[in-house]
Amino acid sequence: MEKTITIIIPCLNEEKVIGDVIKDCWIGLKNDKRHQVLIMDSGTDKSGEIAESLGADVVKTPKRGLGHAYIDSIPHIKGDYVFMGDADGTYDFKEIDPFVKKLDKGYEFVMGTRMKGWIEKGAMPPLHRYFGTPLTTWILDKLFHLNFSDIHCGLRAMTKPALIKIDILSKSWEYASEMVIKAGLLRLKTAEVPIKFYKDKNGRVSLHKRAGWFSPWYAGWINLKVMFLYAPNFIFFFPGIVLLILGILTTLASILGYVENMSYHFVILGITLISVGYLSIQLGIISKLFSNLNKYYKDKITLYMERNFTYDKGMTYGIISIIVGLVLGIYFLNQWWVSEFKLHLLSIYGISGLILISIGFQTIFFAFIYELFRISKK
Repeated sequence: MEKTITIIIPCLNEEKVIGDVIKDCWIGLKNDKRHQVLIMDSGTDKSGEIAESLGADVVKTPKRGLGHAYIDSIPHIKGDYVFMGDADGTYDFKEIDPFVKKLDKGYEFVMGTRMKGWIEKGAMPPLHRYFGTPLTTWILDKLFHLNFSDIHCGLRAMTKPALIKIDILSKSWEYASEMVIKAGLLRLKTAEVPIKFYKDKNGRVSLHKRAGWFSPWYAGWINLKVMFLYAPNFIFFFPGIVLLILGILTTLASILGYVENMSYHFVILGITLISVGYLSIQLGIISKLFSNLNKYYKDKITLYMERNFTYDKGMTYGIISIIVGLVLGIYFLNQWWVSEFKLHLLSIYGISGLILISIGFQTIFFAFIYELFRISKK
């Protein structure tokens, strides 16, 4: 059975070009009225009237951001396949067949790529083309083990179930990265299609230019933000483990006399690194277990914590760590007293005691937070 298609186009005061865009959509859809062109109009000009006169479905929405426009569109989608694209005329909706063929073959999420396609001269600023887009795409691919070439391309297609699974939460430009990230985390079958990218027509001024010089930089920043939010291993676990190891090595080097000058400072540095590293690992566990990330991350650590860690165990481990730390601290003070205060203060017993006491309290606090989130989520 031939699938029906919905093309969703958010629109903010695009009366200069929206008519041509909708005509291109119907050409791409073979003028088959079983399909749907859905305009999410948040502007104040005549874009909605023009769209309706050309057979598009128009939904009036408040101006709340590009991502929010796509969120608002979901209840109005009639098609089996969903296309997303901008209302600025820079994407060619007449050439959607390659996307449809990929979806017909079983792909669930198909990205357009300008980098492997054709870009009209003047369509993309050099800073975006040769720096911003390649850099942020490379970062996302490395963080999430993906292989896309243009994560910011506004022309993309997916099945309606895939769109619902992705569950867009971002309200602004960062929706683009969020969708790609979730497609990867959900293990959707993905593909890329080279496309043509055109410059603004009919005297149109891009949204970024309307918003000012800072707008593209802000868009890049919030896209990076959403990448980091969905990468707890990169933000928390790996830095935490590295800091923990560095802290242990720095502390041992100071205690064992490998750092003669500023040894006390290095001990303090080592204890700080251990504390921060341990805290970072704990925050990573909480973020993966009790945030929206729990839908996507089911690695060995999170599975173990879900099945085995409890408030009682956390409290027990914390108390044991504090007791052992106190014992080592008392032993060190006794040795210091017996030596008539001649024992070197950088004793492995004293420093280890302080570290264990610190870790013990952190573990107890973690157990409290863990139980609080667990009850709240339940």
